[in-house]
Amino acid sequence: MKFGHQFTRTIEATHPTISDKFLCYKKLKKCLKTIPKKTEPAKNADGTLKPGEKRKLTEEQRAFVKTLNAELQKFNKFFMNAEEDLVIKDSLLEKEYREVVNEDGTLAESFAMKKYRKICQAVADFHGELVLMEHWVGLNYTALVKILKKHDKRSNLSLRSPFLVSVLQQPFYRTEVLSQLITKTETRFRKLNAVLPEGGLPVELQRREEAREHQEESEEESESDSSDGEGDTTQDPLNRTKAAMECWDGLQSSDSCKRPLGDIQSVVTSGKRTKQTTTE
Repeated sequence: MKFGHQFTRTIEATHPTISDKFLCYKKLKKCLKTIPKKTEPAKNADGTLKPGEKRKLTEEQRAFVKTLNAELQKFNKFFMNAEEDLVIKDSLLEKEYREVVNEDGTLAESFAMKKYRKICQAVADFHGELVLMEHWVGLNYTALVKILKKHDKRSNLSLRSPFLVSVLQQPFYRTEVLSQLITKTETRFRKLNAVLPEGGLPVELQRREEAREHQEESEEESESDSSDGEGDTTQDPLNRTKAAMECWDGLQSSDSCKRPLGDIQSVVTSGKRTKQTTTE
């Protein structure tokens, strides 16, 4: 299956609130069709290229580059806002987590099975969000690689390598915080799994738990059911994750993933900030 079809399928499987945050792949392909096909550049008598010939841009190429830069800005804005929200969610999740598990991995004094089940579900949902965001970054980067490769095949101007060097310095590609959150969440999974003995809760905790559940059930019966209809706005996260994973797995062996920078042999990214490539 062609990348464009895979990419479209993945976007369709995501929640409507973020489906427009992916690369406008179709729009960029339309821009490519307007760019004149590659022609032999003007040369001097000795065979060398005339001054400025390598960097000469047509109006169509300017429009393509302008669209690419606008997409980068869109990525950065969305990613930075999403990253901030994820950090806040992680902080709130930590408070709930500590009501079940102590820092040393033992059961917290306020432990209750209802809280345990709730935090397990919350951690699972949060991990799903993090994984989807990680794949969002990977898929959009791959889409950039693909569209730039198509551009360089059609145009006299080679954009792929210099543009991707700039992309590596963009905020949306800086996933250190995201990776830390994923690792932290997976650690919570392991501790939650290990916190209960194989035989279940000790007798004393079972009695305390039964008493708490009985009290909570009594309180719930006396309250009006005001939470009906909640959750209708969320789609199945498993399907979205599966679609993203399948698309990403299908790209692992592609040349664009193995050699995303084309002919560049090595790129030094630490400690340097490369200015965004703008050839307008």
